[in-house]
Amino acid sequence: MKFAYNLVMIFFIFLFQYSNGSNLILQSCKEASKNDPNLSYDFCVASLEEALSKCHPPPTNLEDLVGMSINLSKSNVTNMVSIISNLLKNKTFDQYTKACLKDCFDLYSDSLSALDDAVVAFKSKDLDTAGINLSASLDNSVTCEDQFKDKKGETSPITKENNVYFQLNVISLAFIQMFRQHY
Repeated sequence: MKFAYNLVMIFFIFLFQYSNGSNLILQSCKEASKNDPNLSYDFCVASLEEALSKCHPPPTNLEDLVGMSINLSKSNVTNMVSIISNLLKNKTFDQYTKACLKDCFDLYSDSLSALDDAVVAFKSKDLDTAGINLSASLDNSVTCEDQFKDKKGETSPITKENNVYFQLNVISLAFIQMFRQHY
């Protein structure tokens, strides 16, 4: 009987923490999207709530949420490197597209390092350095996408992925700015 009671208590504690994390996400995304025209409230909430289900322990404050959002960007950039690596094996792309994809691969590989540096800087409360590294990472997605436009008629095969990555970095930057105001 005591085991069942403990199990029920653990379930309610987890449910309470999850709902607190979800409320934190809703409030933070609302504030961030209000202050940043590049940030979609719906995208922010959807991305972070999906990440929340995999986050243990769930975020309990804005500082935790910043860490979670940067880690979400790191996870996404790892996925981007894999996607681009697979696209580079595709023999149907012309040389120009392959060259652009190779540049994107290098840019996103650099983003991994920039995001690692952002995490270290944020943990040490060096918000300027964290923001600089996140901005560099965000710029890599823009640079990747823009280079395809240099050749008339060329389209990027990773536009959607670049836009998602851009938005994830915008979330982290917006949250760092909010943290700066509350810190």
